[in-house]
Amino acid sequence: MQADRIVTNGRIYTVDPSQPWATALACRAGRLLAVGSDHEVLALAGPDTEHLDAAGRLVLPGLTDSHVHFLQVAQRRQQVDLFGVADFAEIRRLIAAAVRRARPGEWILGWGWDENLWDVVPEAHLLDDLAPQQPVALARMDMHTWWVNSHVLALAGIDAQLSDPPDCKIERYADGRPNGLLREWNALALVERVMPPTSEATVLEWLRAAQRDAHRLGLTCIHDQRVEREGRQSLRLLQTLHRQGELSLRFHVNIAADFLDEASVLGIEPGFGDDHLWLGHVKAFADGTMGSRTAAMLAPFEGELDNSGVTVTSADALWDLANRAAAAGFPLSVHAIGDRAVREVIDVLSERATLDAAAPLPMPHRIEHVQLISAQDLPRLAQHGIVAAMQPVHLQTDWHTADRVWGTRARLAYAFRNLLDQGTILALGSDAPVAPLNPFLGIQAALTRQDSNGQPPEGWYPEQRLTLPETLYGYTMAPALLAGKAGLGGSLTPGKWADFIILDQDIFQLPPAEIGATTVAMTFADGRLVYAS
Repeated sequence: MQADRIVTNGRIYTVDPSQPWATALACRAGRLLAVGSDHEVLALAGPDTEHLDAAGRLVLPGLTDSHVHFLQVAQRRQQVDLFGVADFAEIRRLIAAAVRRARPGEWILGWGWDENLWDVVPEAHLLDDLAPQQPVALARMDMHTWWVNSHVLALAGIDAQLSDPPDCKIERYADGRPNGLLREWNALALVERVMPPTSEATVLEWLRAAQRDAHRLGLTCIHDQRVEREGRQSLRLLQTLHRQGELSLRFHVNIAADFLDEASVLGIEPGFGDDHLWLGHVKAFADGTMGSRTAAMLAPFEGELDNSGVTVTSADALWDLANRAAAAGFPLSVHAIGDRAVREVIDVLSERATLDAAAPLPMPHRIEHVQLISAQDLPRLAQHGIVAAMQPVHLQTDWHTADRVWGTRARLAYAFRNLLDQGTILALGSDAPVAPLNPFLGIQAALTRQDSNGQPPEGWYPEQRLTLPETLYGYTMAPALLAGKAGLGGSLTPGKWADFIILDQDIFQLPPAEIGATTVAMTFADGRLVYAS
């Protein structure tokens, strides 16, 4: 059988334990036809075969990011970028510049700020003098808190008389007036409903650009967490790109719990779709975030005896959701940051998994983040087949904050080694745009447990580090298993999708602290070149 494309003279790491290394591969009709030696693979060449000499470079399976908010990634590219800005004067300068560029009445949107970098509390009055007539809404880096000006508060009807909606918090002054900080989804929804919509043609262009970025970074698949109340728009626009033959990135789409009933009524089940766009898990939230100090904790945050976080979905409500989801054939994907939230989610999912044992769901349950876990809960994910979907790149910005708000409990934050040694499957990702989409930053963080400045020098709780093969498994085979696609993706194995990347550097030969600067020379999806540097 003649190959469509052959790659030879490569250093191919397959992530397939039966044949971990090879020098050549062949593709046909979007699948891998053969993987082996140059001699073996060249025997499949014909007159129409395209031949690529990898020139000794490292070839890997296409990488998967197991936790992305893709529409948000596309949108954030257009907004004021405040990520990592430690100088509050620079924050104000960036916002002022955006106001000058804006049309009268146009919304100023931004994202990425982190008050832990400042000695200033972000409040509405610090935006009002910059934009007295322009609405300004700035999402914190975790997207669970927004900082808005008084104009937005007025448009949204948020005042001293308005009570907090359920499961959220509107920060206030002592006299009850809102101070401009809105925490968790139901508070953010008050603003979202008065924001003007963007045309679908514009959003399609944003999605195309974001897809190009993903391929540039070596990504060929993502698990899209559709939880920002994007509703029909996100999935509809991805289908538009797919119909037009433009969807080269694979999408495992987790639907928001808000839409479970609609999916159930229609009889839609996980896996519905095709090789490029399919439905996955039902996504829910157990708690808030560490940085906003809304993560649900077994004991209060350090120095805040009256704050043990926020429960977004109670254990009883989560149990009801798990039962309804199972009846519709769906496993759950649950955001859990604090150790109490993680425990309650494990309680629910483990009991549900026991009930499902006779008729297993098509994909395992998953807990997103597992940012802090108690020692007694470490074995429980593996015992019940629950996957930990974790984001190593968060370490680079979070370790200082974790030490401050969790104290010595932080030794079990991002507990990669402890969880892996218990047999837990770790599916790794970025949580972009909360953190950079670049998977090589996440690989570096998993290996070093250091920030971009190499701190702390020995790594933050270095006993939790992973090896490079373990980390690559977390970006390839583990997400494929989690998506129910282990027979189609995750390794360079004959019969699987012909998704692979060629790197400019051999990360097996690099010091771990340099892996984050890795660049991709070529990305192939379905055996087709979708990116070349």
